[in-house]
Amino acid sequence: MKKPIVEEVDYYKQQSKNEYSFRQMLKTVKPDLYVLFDVLESTGINFFVIVKIIRALNNVAIGTGFGDVTINIQNGKALFIHADESDRIGEDLIIKRPNRGSIEIVEDKV
Repeated sequence: MKKPIVEEVDYYKQQSKNEYSFRQMLKTVKPDLYVLFDVLESTGINFFVIVKIIRALNNVAIGTGFGDVTINIQNGKALFIHADESDRIGEDLIIKRPNRGSIEIVEDKV
């Protein structure tokens, strides 16, 4: 026995109302998450990829706090997400020493 079309229309209508209510609630309670949700919805970017990027950023942040996060993409697929930490030292590579004069060679007179 076939389901009446009215029930199907009501289902999609209710689903649309629920999604609208969810968006409004998210926009009010967590506006930052709403922006992320909206961007993900409008671009179609895979949320799993974003989660991995966030994790890589966090790893750098809780480590030394300096580094790079690189995403390798090929043919529309995110292949690798690299998080490379760096130690920031800010030191001169060559240390300039004051000129202390030359060394004299002293010969023993025997």
